[in-house]
Amino acid sequence: MVVRAALKGSAATMVAMLVTGTAFAQDAAPTDIAEIASGQTESGEIVVTGSRIPRPDVDSNSPVNVIGQEEIKLTATIETEQLLNALPQAVAGAGGQSNSGNGSATVNLRNLGTVRTLVLQNGRRIVGSSQDGVVDLNMIPTALIERVEVVTGGASAVYGSDAMAGVVNFVTKQDFQGIEAGGQMGISDEGDSQRYNLELTAGTNFAGGRGNITFSGSYYDRAQVKGAARDHASLYLVDAVQNGVGVLVPGGNGVTPQGTIFTPNLVGKIDQFGNRIGTAGIFFAPEGWRAYTTADGFNDRPFTNLQMPMKRWQASLQGHFDLTENITAFWEGAYVHNEINSTLGAVPMSSSGFIPGFQLDLRNPYLDPSLRNFLSTNLDPDGNNLVTLNINRRLVEGGNRTSDQTREFYRGVVGLRGKLTDRLKWEVFYNQGKSKITDLQGGGVLIDNFANSFVTNPSNPYDCAVADPRCVTINPFGFGSLTQEMIDYIYTDLTNVTTVEQKQAGGTLTGTLFTLPAGDVGISVGAEYRKESSDFRPDQLYIDGKALSRSAGIQPTGGSFDVKEVYGEVYVPLLADMAFVNLLAFEGGIRLSDYSTAGSVVSWKAGGEYSPVEGFKLRGLYQRAVRAPNVIELYSGATNTAPQATDFCNALPSRTAAQRDFCLQLGVPASVIDVFQQENTQIRAITGGNPNLQEETSDTWSVGGVLRPAFIPGLQLTVDYYNIKIDGAIAVFGGGLQPTITACAQNLSLANPFCAPLDNRTPDGQLYDVSLLNANIASIKASGIDFRLDYASDIGNLGRLSYFIAGSYLIENTTQSSPVVAPVDCAGYIGGGSCGSANPHWRFVERLTWTIDEFQLSLRHRFIGSAKDGRIAAAKANGASAPLLAVPKTGTVNYFDVTAYLNVTENFSIFGTVDNLTDEDPPFQLYERETYDAIGRRFTVGFRTKF
Repeated sequence: MVVRAALKGSAATMVAMLVTGTAFAQDAAPTDIAEIASGQTESGEIVVTGSRIPRPDVDSNSPVNVIGQEEIKLTATIETEQLLNALPQAVAGAGGQSNSGNGSATVNLRNLGTVRTLVLQNGRRIVGSSQDGVVDLNMIPTALIERVEVVTGGASAVYGSDAMAGVVNFVTKQDFQGIEAGGQMGISDEGDSQRYNLELTAGTNFAGGRGNITFSGSYYDRAQVKGAARDHASLYLVDAVQNGVGVLVPGGNGVTPQGTIFTPNLVGKIDQFGNRIGTAGIFFAPEGWRAYTTADGFNDRPFTNLQMPMKRWQASLQGHFDLTENITAFWEGAYVHNEINSTLGAVPMSSSGFIPGFQLDLRNPYLDPSLRNFLSTNLDPDGNNLVTLNINRRLVEGGNRTSDQTREFYRGVVGLRGKLTDRLKWEVFYNQGKSKITDLQGGGVLIDNFANSFVTNPSNPYDCAVADPRCVTINPFGFGSLTQEMIDYIYTDLTNVTTVEQKQAGGTLTGTLFTLPAGDVGISVGAEYRKESSDFRPDQLYIDGKALSRSAGIQPTGGSFDVKEVYGEVYVPLLADMAFVNLLAFEGGIRLSDYSTAGSVVSWKAGGEYSPVEGFKLRGLYQRAVRAPNVIELYSGATNTAPQATDFCNALPSRTAAQRDFCLQLGVPASVIDVFQQENTQIRAITGGNPNLQEETSDTWSVGGVLRPAFIPGLQLTVDYYNIKIDGAIAVFGGGLQPTITACAQNLSLANPFCAPLDNRTPDGQLYDVSLLNANIASIKASGIDFRLDYASDIGNLGRLSYFIAGSYLIENTTQSSPVVAPVDCAGYIGGGSCGSANPHWRFVERLTWTIDEFQLSLRHRFIGSAKDGRIAAAKANGASAPLLAVPKTGTVNYFDVTAYLNVTENFSIFGTVDNLTDEDPPFQLYERETYDAIGRRFTVGFRTKF
């Protein structure tokens, strides 16, 4: 459905609210909307996202949500992802509240992954901001957005690969005339979270109305907010069980600024204070070295981002010109410059992850004499003063890790469109885009230099054994112990550069083929060619495995693929204007795609609609969608990651005799097998591309109804059930490190492919660099019910009220990471290592707007239902007992946002908003900052003026 809220005066404003519900309208009444739909053709037909066939109404057999210009105005946000995240069908992707990442803003429909949501501008693709092809929403020219159309469910037959979860289409203003300027500023009631935006749009017709050219530019500045600024983000508490009850106790990251050392040979030994040393080793406390306790963990929460800083400059130029009566040339151009200057906590250096065989020289002059004697007695039987152990140290003396990222985006579209006949229209176009990201990372550590500084010169223990005059013996024992000379030797900066390019050419023929007694037979046929290419060049120190910062061991990734496609759609009205058959129609489509990588694939759709009487319609659609692997999934170089996982070789009471024997085969030495413990909760793994990947496939079906009773003017109700299943989903091998370990434990054999990667171990048996390359190994299922109700009515001399509620009930959201592990249903769960973003069963948004004369007052309510800890879902899937947790679930969350808008004059308006009016904190412990508001109450004021 297409909605254009280009309105003048109070009455027209109210019509728009009725049509769009001031928000995400689904299939509004055609009698009103056909007159104001910006997708309307000269013949009164409307182009609906979800189909390329023009129709005389705006009903779609795929549920379509439209965020109209009125909702964009009332929300008053410049962050497009926040607008989309209010959709009940969307799960929060990356955005302004992300802690890390590449600074982009993304959309994730149905929680099927951002790579399965296709983002378009005016129905054409946008180049991705990273090698996975995912579009950065910051690249969209916000001042030009007319509306945002969202199709949920597979749409590959219409739009091609990547549309498995749906399509988000940004439609920009056309035929703009005049000059429009606007500005706004925002701040939280804590005095931070500042946002500033200025924008200017200017357009004019020329050549006697044969053409139009429109320019738009904007500047946006968003400040950084760290976790230390909010109490809820500053605490680090972990789960524990005391007296059979789940409780929260102080905890933290095991890589501390004070430092720890560990080896399995120390487990069970007694420290100088009489404490038994556990699996976490020895901690360098202010009172002296002793056994590490959970309370010693480093609280890194204050250093996380609650709001990512960004500066953005945008410039767009678009227009069209009638070359002849039947041929029009059109063009679009855009340039966006983003600067993201963010920080993370100081680098966590762990020798076990990056320096196999690391040794500590006991002649280090900074080592406590009593600890020297202790280590010599227990770890140095040959008396050479070199002991094999591991050290963990967060190097806070060198400052936080920084990322000064510059992102440049270019996009250009040129094309021709015209009429073949009065009822058939054609279009050809060429679309090219490029993204370039330069990331200068500070606060990195030179791994070899770090290792060198631990081996001393016997002649002068303050000097290193290596022949490097810059090297000095390091003092990692305790907080603040590094000198500037030590820091200078081990620290470095690194630079990564990513380039992504896209080229697309296509042509379409759409319109009416002929007329049946029940109505026009609509068609759309076309062909497209697309090439995607990208290149990632990490710093040479990363490539050589010699540095650690925000990443480690990154390898270059480069590659390309192209695809040739032909497609067709048909809409056939079968019966109409009969008793009990107001309309019966069929809809079908097919797309044939030939990828240079995955080969030939087919996607298709079939469905229809049945309206027994006017004002009531049943609709249904079945779709087969495909997604071909992207460049990074195919060609990414091997990259070190460090996921949390538990090795079944740990000498715990739960380890079986069979597991003990098999761990000997995997490489755990017999000398430590009975005391073996993994050194860190995180184990280094190697992920990367696989050029042999095949396409993913999904089957989506939906059925629903639309009710517009004539006896209640202004009322509309829609209800739709959806069911999505994805097979051969691309994921890291085994679904990740822990699922791989679990799958191996089910069949302890080197012939088991899930056991093979687990034999890569250090001489003392530590698992490291586990190879987990991409594979078509996962499956995903999702189902639920979407609903929406709209109503608007005059209230006499008091103006007009409009109301909508749009919601979703999630029935299932199941992921099976590999065929040998249990599927985990995350419907109603959040996080816990299995479920990621919040997946509450219930989610809805509603808005009530009052308009009188030139004044509007609007209240929006966003509801996020309760969600349980994802660890409970994982336990349920594996038939285990639910863990004892102090906070097993979130409460329900309600956000209230208020907007006031006043047209001071015909050409000048002012507005103000209060978001999160009640200053609702996110759920304690169980929250991820993209879904929940981590900033709190904030205010925005702004203006708009026209010339």
